Amino acid sequence: MYWNVQGAASVDFRRSFRTIVKNYNPSLVVLMEPRISGVKADDFIKKSGFDQSHRVEAVGFAGGIWILWQSYIEVKVMLNHRQFIHFKICRNNTFMSWVTAVYASPNPMLRRQLWKHMDSIAMSIQGPWLIGEDFNSILYASEKQGGATRNSGVCGNFRQWFDGHRIFDLKFKGPRFTWSRGLLFKRLHRALCNSDWLIKFADNYVLHLPKVASDHRPVLVRFAGAEYRHQGIRPFRFLAPWLTHEHFNSFVKKVWDPQAHYRDAASHFVQAV
Repeated sequence: MYWNVQGAASVDFRRSFRTIVKNYNPSLVVLMEPRISGVKADDFIKKSGFDQSHRVEAVGFAGGIWILWQSYIEVKVMLNHRQFIHFKICRNNTFMSWVTAVYASPNPMLRRQLWKHMDSIAMSIQGPWLIGEDFNSILYASEKQGGATRNSGVCGNFRQWFDGHRIFDLKFKGPRFTWSRGLLFKRLHRALCNSDWLIKFADNYVLHLPKVASDHRPVLVRFAGAEYRHQGIRPFRFLAPWLTHEHFNSFVKKVWDPQAHYRDAASHFVQAV
């Protein structure tokens, strides 16, 4: 679960946090903009109900990213930055996924630096990769309602990174906008992934949870790997973006076996690219 909490010190927030954790039981929680650090942060985490934690401290009242998780999963942090934490998740000593928890700066100049780092991470990734949460910008003009009409709010660097690395935007259930203030509404929070993650965790869904104790909605990502799915014949799944790959047609012709199921050719293609 990802949540920009805009301050973790208040009694109202702590009560809301306990309620949400009890109702949805997330294995791992990313909290952003907690606005507390040091002893106060230690006290909150100790009482959070989670076994393990890691954090990038806030600078004054700005920023801050916390990761809280239960001990039945293993988290290994690879990179710390003021705007993200990049880590991998394992279970029973078996690799599950790369994860990058993002809190993009509201300052456009600082946010440009984020996308340079995200370019480097994207080019290094091998295997499933999940990316979320508060990007402080939108991908499409339709993700904003209200405010100045002359400014769409679309971030060109975000869009270029998204398209350039063939990232997928996971579909969500719940309210369309994840942040609001007055008459301005935006979808600032989302869960993204690469094709490897989408294939491995095909049984996934994203929930935009009720907005409480913050202007930002919590975003919950649910998923299950092949080992947790119902045993039996796996359904064939085809990703339309494969058709845009320059070598797709020639690859299918090369490996096509009339006696084989469609999914075998598609699987070979995914492994090749």
